Amino acid sequence: MKEEPVSDALLRQLLLGQVDDQERQRLESMFVTGALSRDRVHAAEQHLLDDFLDDSLTPADKERFLAQYGETPAEQRRLRIAKSIQDWAVSNAAAGSRWSRLCARFRLRTAFMIPITAVTVLAIVLASVWLWSRWEQRSNHLAMQQELVRLNTASTLRDVSPNLALTPGTVRSAGAENELTVPANVEWVALGLVWTQRERFPTYQATIRKIDEDESFTIPNLELDSGNIIRLRLPSRLLTRGLYRIEASGIDAGGGTGPADEYQFQVNK
Repeated sequence: MKEEPVSDALLRQLLLGQVDDQERQRLESMFVTGALSRDRVHAAEQHLLDDFLDDSLTPADKERFLAQYGETPAEQRRLRIAKSIQDWAVSNAAAGSRWSRLCARFRLRTAFMIPITAVTVLAIVLASVWLWSRWEQRSNHLAMQQELVRLNTASTLRDVSPNLALTPGTVRSAGAENELTVPANVEWVALGLVWTQRERFPTYQATIRKIDEDESFTIPNLELDSGNIIRLRLPSRLLTRGLYRIEASGIDAGGGTGPADEYQFQVNK
């Protein structure tokens, strides 16, 4: 089925968080597959940034923009820097205009003057570079989620042997047993999570996060085998050197979340 074209207005609504989850996922999937080009998204983000710096957004859109692009202290700092550069460029442009009129009045040479227009353009370019693309970050996250789902269907896990078996607890308590070296030139590695809870569930989910990082990924619809092991596969490109935590929890028939076990492992890559 051919995808419907994405209008500039719809793309702007997406970047401002004004579309529902189904539409957002559709457009993010188009971005991941290349049906929606990065250039268009970046251009739309640049227009939003320009409008924000020029104070031309409506109060409602300004609030939405800050919710999308100024959520964390680091993002807020980037926006303040961008605004400062913009204000400096505008101030110098005004000063340059006055100086040009003075030079013309007294017939002075102005070749040594800084080209204010070029400075303004440079300021805008720098501001757009400093403003991290939240949209691209979200889309890359979606692509990884999709890959995790693909790697962890029941049929693909049936004959998988774990590269590493993990019991609940910390790396310090388990020592070298929780260390993983990712083999070169492999697409994925497999883990086996020993389930220690007495209660059993129809399905399980595992959430993985690198320690000291905010980004996490959830793998749904996992199963417990006869040896009380939850098997899962992780793309090798997801795993960089460092410490990881996995929280596995049972999901009951009504979709509720049961008790959880926590696992840690160290990647030596």
